[in-house]
Parts: sequence; structure tokens; C-alpha cells
Amino acid sequence: MGDLQAIAPAQSIREVVYDQLKGAILSGTFGDGERLVEHDIAERLQVSRTPVREALRRLESEGIVEALPKQGLVVKNYTDEEIREIYLIREALESLAAEYAARNATDEDIAELERLVDEMDRAHMAPDVGSRESIAAHQNFSEAYNRASHMPTLVHMIESIKEQLARCRTVSLRRGERRAAAQREHRELFEALKRRDAEMASVLTKRHLQNASAAYFKSAKGSVKDSAENDGGEKAE
Repeated sequence: MGDLQAIAPAQSIREVVYDQLKGAILSGTFGDGERLVEHDIAERLQVSRTPVREALRRLESEGIVEALPKQGLVVKNYTDEEIREIYLIREALESLAAEYAARNATDEDIAELERLVDEMDRAHMAPDVGSRESIAAHQNFSEAYNRASHMPTLVHMIESIKEQLARCRTVSLRRGERRAAAQREHRELFEALKRRDAEMASVLTKRHLQNASAAYFKSAKGSVKDSAENDGGEKAE
């Protein structure tokens, strides 16, 4: 649990425990199917078990962890079929949000999106900025784009389903070529919204998510291959 750190007393215990646990899961500190032992986590964070229990329940409600018979809570291990289904649902929901974002975005929304897409460009270009910052920049743009639809119920549904794919985004965006492609796709999405081209915004969103899905499965297969080669005594690149 190398990513977990003791919490300073001045911090909001409940939220920080949740953020740290979620971050540790998304970063791979806890692997798929790994047990999440309440006592061990509380000891590591130097907090009582109550905020840990609350954080685990919250993560379970988001589909990031699950309760299994005789095992307790574990990091949810999604099947390929489940991941494909979730991406298809995202396509349907986010393409609708993109359509209405192009129709409903205010001048303030457009200015904010332009700032965020420029920030994403800088994060990608800067040699001293790691993938974590790049991933955060992509996420910030995506969330703002959906909010520009001014359809709060739809946005809530999207954010709920995206939580289940958070680890997939991390896996695919770790590769520089996917981050570069996603950057171009986001720039295209912004330009479509700026032109108020609702149909194109919807089409580009579907294409973006199809590319994201393909990148995830390519990265996941590459990770399995690398692991197999390491087990066989070969050095991974």
C-alpha cells in the first residue's frame, strides 16, 4: 500500500480517506480482486476504522469494489464483456451530452473549455509533467464538456458510469500515443462545440469513446503479455 499516507489532523478525515483509497485502487496499488481489509487500511492511514468503512461503502456503491462471499470487500474485477458494455453505455450517454453541449453551451462554458483544452495541450507538451497530470487534464476537459450540456441528470448518470471505468482510462492513457490521440480528439470536440455543430459533436464523441475502448484492450493485452514474459524470465521493455 505504498500510495497510502498518514492523514494530517487538519484534513477532512472522511473525504481524504475516500480520496486516498480510490486513488490507490485506480493507480493499481490494490490489484483486481485484492481484498480490502478495513483494519489494515485504518492502521496504515492512522485513522479509526469508521471513515475507512464509510469510504469502502461509498466505493462499493460506485462499483469500484464489491463484496464477495467468504472474502469480504475486494477490488472489482470487471470482465471484458462488462467493460465493453459500459463503454457502449458511455457512447450513448456522452454523445447525447455532446449534442446538447453544442446547443446549450454558454459563452462562459466555451471560454472555460478553451482554457481546459489549452491546459491539456501544455500538460502533453511539457517534458517535466508526468502522465498523472496529463490524465487529470483530460478528465477535467471531459467533465466540463458534459456539464456544458446543462442537463444535470444526464451528467450525473455519466459520472456514475465513468467511475466504473476509471481504471481503464488510467491504463489506456498511460501510453503516450493514446494521450496524444485523445488530445487531438478533444481539440476536435471543442471546435465542433464552438461551431455549434451538434451532429458532429455527437459523432466525434462516439468515435472518441470507441478509440478509448480499443486503446484500453490493446494496453490490457500488452500488460498481460509483458507479465507473461517476466514470469518466463524475459526482461520487459
